[in-house]
Formats: sequence, C-alpha cells, structure tokens
Amino acid sequence: MNKNFTILIIILSFFSCKKEKQNLFVSNETITIETEVLDYSDEISHIKAFAKKGNYNKDIAFMIDYSIHSGKNRFFVVDLKKDSILKKELVCHGDGKGKNTTGIPTVFSNKSETHCSSLGMAVMGERAYSSWGKNYKYWIDGLEKTNSNMRKRIVVLHGWKGMPEKETYPNPIATSWGCPTVSVSVLDELDELLKENEKVLLYSFR
Repeated sequence: MNKNFTILIIILSFFSCKKEKQNLFVSNETITIETEVLDYSDEISHIKAFAKKGNYNKDIAFMIDYSIHSGKNRFFVVDLKKDSILKKELVCHGDGKGKNTTGIPTVFSNKSETHCSSLGMAVMGERAYSSWGKNYKYWIDGLEKTNSNMRKRIVVLHGWKGMPEKETYPNPIATSWGCPTVSVSVLDELDELLKENEKVLLYSFR
C-alpha cells in the first residue's frame, strides 16, 4: 500500500507541475490577446476618420501602443478595410535622456534634444538614405501639436541590427533617441508595404 501510495503521489505531482505550466501559458496568451483588434477598435476608427478627412491612405496604417512593455509586440500594421491587425512587431521608444529606461515610457515630447518619442497622428514620408540598418529610412511628418517637429528632430522609421526578432518580455529592448526603431527584417517587410502604399498614417498613443 505504501509503495502504491508513493507512486500515486509522484503521478499527482507530475500533473500538478504540468497544470501550472499550462496556466502560465494561458496567462501569457491572455496578455497577447489584449493587443488584438478588439482592444483597438476606437484607435482604428480614429485612424479611419483621420484618413478620410485628410485624404490619407485608407487601406493600411501603422499603430504604436506605448502603454505596452517594449519587450512585447506593440507596433501594428492595420488593415483599415477589414478593421484587423495584419502584423505586430517590436519597436523601440525614446530614452528621454534617462527618463524612459524601463520597458514602458512615461515621458514624451515634441521638443528637440529630448530623445523622447512623440504621441499623436503622423504620416509616413519619403524613403531616404540612413547610416543605420540596411542604409535606408523613412521620414515621418507629425500632423498634430504633440508631434509636429518629428522631421526637424530627425525622428524616422529605421532598422537596427541590435533589435531582437522575438519578444523579450519581461526584459525591455534597447531605447532610441526618439525614433520608432524596428529590426532590419521587419523594416524590409514594411518597406514593401510602403513602396505600394502612399500617405500611410502612423498613430502613436498610450
């Protein structure tokens, strides 16, 4: 009886451990689900209204949710026709000269030399040479008071070889001087979209 009881305890312990791992997995999935389209219906509606009013691209748009930890995917490619998210990736935020060193930025600015990210609606500009990544970048023009100096501040979309390809949470990724920086491979994918689509909006919020 004692031998059988011992075997039973071992079996129960094994399944208990597996259940805990499954719960952790489910918990991670719950966090991921929070970034799906249902949570961004208001933001997508805002982008669509802005695109219609200003005659911007009505097919696709980009979003950055800075309320999400940098170690998680928070850069989104949005299908405006289907109100759905086509792609989600990692993206840097500005270091704010030491004020935004954790995974979630708390300081934003439209001023030069602040090294901060800017919030608000912007539009993707022209493709140009860059000394980072694969030597090309996209200019960004801010369309609101909160980000009107993006071009002046040289806040651009560019790639960097130091950017990870997969989520690193709970560890944060590197910060930038305000540029929404992605991995080189992701920039290549975005490049293909931007070659086929003009006046694509980029909405940054928290």
